[in-house]
Amino acid sequence: MDWAAHPLVMLAMAFCVAVALALVRGRAKPSFVEIDAALERVRQGEAGVRLEPGFSGRDARFVSRFNAALAEIEAGSYDWDRAAPQERAMFNALRKEAPAQDGAGTTFVAVVEVDRFATLRQSIGYSLANQLLATLARRVPATIADAEIGRIGRTTFEFAFKAASAGEAQLRLIAAIETLERRLTIEDYVFDLTVAIGFADAGTSSIRDELVDQAAAALAAAKAARVKVCFADADILVHNSMADLELMRALPKALAAGEVELHYQPKLEARSNTIRAVEALARWTRPGLGLVPTDRFISLAEETGTIRELTEWGIARAIRDQKTLLDQGYEIDISVNISGHLLPDRDFARTALDLVATAVGRIGFEITETAVIDDPDAALANLRDFTQAGIRIAIDDYGSGLSSLAYLKQLPAHELKIDKMFVSGLTESHRDPLLVRSSIDLAHALEMEVTAEGVDDAMALSLLRIMGCDMLQGYFISPPIALDALTAFLGDEERVRRLAEGSVGGQWPLFGNG
Repeated sequence: MDWAAHPLVMLAMAFCVAVALALVRGRAKPSFVEIDAALERVRQGEAGVRLEPGFSGRDARFVSRFNAALAEIEAGSYDWDRAAPQERAMFNALRKEAPAQDGAGTTFVAVVEVDRFATLRQSIGYSLANQLLATLARRVPATIADAEIGRIGRTTFEFAFKAASAGEAQLRLIAAIETLERRLTIEDYVFDLTVAIGFADAGTSSIRDELVDQAAAALAAAKAARVKVCFADADILVHNSMADLELMRALPKALAAGEVELHYQPKLEARSNTIRAVEALARWTRPGLGLVPTDRFISLAEETGTIRELTEWGIARAIRDQKTLLDQGYEIDISVNISGHLLPDRDFARTALDLVATAVGRIGFEITETAVIDDPDAALANLRDFTQAGIRIAIDDYGSGLSSLAYLKQLPAHELKIDKMFVSGLTESHRDPLLVRSSIDLAHALEMEVTAEGVDDAMALSLLRIMGCDMLQGYFISPPIALDALTAFLGDEERVRRLAEGSVGGQWPLFGNG
C-alpha cells in the first residue's frame, strides 16, 4: 500500500505544514475574547497584565502598543487627552476614579495656572516654558507634603492632596502660593511669577477628569474675581453655567432689540486742550436685570463666535453716531476695539473695510499688544490693509503684556495707549513715572502718538503733560458716556478748558470725579 497517498497521511501532512507556516508567520490576530479578558483582569486590580507576544506584522504592532498602554495606565502616566479616539475608547473603562474620602481626610484636586503664561511661552520658547512649569510643580510638595503631582500641560499643572475640609484645603493652597510665587531662576533667566489656583472636592465627582474640569472652572472663576484661590462649589458652577448659556442666547436678540449701545470716553488732546477723539465701548443693559458686566459678555462673545457680529455692529453704530456728531458740528475720530480672535480673520477684515469706507470721518481700531500672537502673518496682513485704508491703529493696554521692541516694530500702529495700571501709580511710585516716561519716548521714537489711560486726577494729568504725553483719557476727564451726554460734554467748552487746566471746579455731577 502506498502510505504516502493515503488520505489520512495527506491530511496529517497538511496539518503539519499549516502548523509550520503558523510558527513561521506568527500567531493569528488576537481575538476579542483575549483582549476583553485582559482588560477585565486589569479592572479587577490585577497588575502586570499583558497580551502574549508571538504575533506578526500589524498584529504584532497592535499587541506591542496594547501592552505599552497597559503599562502606562498602571503607572498613571497614560495621556488620555492625546490618545487616539479608538484607543481611548478601548481603555476608557480603566480610567481611574477620583480617590474617595478616607480616614485621612477628603481628597481635593487643584489646577494651577501662571498668569499670562501663554504669552510668556511665546516669548521664552517652549523648552524653557516647560522647564518653568515643571519646576513650579516640584515646589508644591514643599508646603503640601502629601501632594501628588498630576498632568503638566501647556499653561497649567494639576495635583491632588488631602485636607479635613474645603476651608482647610483653601488655607493650605494659600500657603502654597507664597512658595510658588517665590523668585525662580532657570538657565540664568529670572522669573517673578504670579499664579491662581482652582480646586474641587473629590466627593463631587467619581471620575477624575470631571473633577479636574470642576477645578478648572474654579480657576476661571478665581481669575475673573481676581483672587488667588477659588473652590469649585457645584451649585455655583451650575448656576453660572446656566446663566452664561442664557446670556449666549440673549446677546443676538439684544443687538436687534437695541439693548446694547455704545458709550464714548473722550480723549483730551494735550497740546490743543480740545476733544477730537473718543473710544467706543459696548454697554448692555437688560430690561429688569440692569447692566451686564462688559468683561463677561465680551468673553462669552469671544468663546461662542458672537464677537464678530458684535464687533461689526459696533463699527456700524460708531459710523452712524459719528455722522450724528458731524451734523451737530463736531468732527470726532472714533476708535473701536477689535478682538484678537478676529484680527487674523480675512472675511471679517473685508467686512470691516467695507463698513469703514462709508464713514464720514476717521475710524480707528484698538488692538491689544498680544493680539497678533495666534496667527501673526494673517493678523499683520489685515493690519496693513487697515492702515492703507486710512484706519488708525492703536496698541491698547500697553505694558500689561510682554511686548518686545522687535514685536512693536512689526505692528503698523499710529498710537500707543499706556495701560492705566502704570498711570494710576504715577503719584505713589518711583518706578511708574520712569516706566511711563520711557514708554512715551519709545513710542515717539517709533513715530507713534501716546495716549495715557486711567487719568483719574489732576496731578496725573499735569505729570503726563510734562512727560510729553499726546492724549489723556480717564475718569478725571470723563467716564464713558452715551451719545447725547457726549454731545452735551463737547458743547461745554468752558468745562473742557477747566479740565485741561486741571481744575476740578469745572466738573459736572453727571460725569463725577472718577
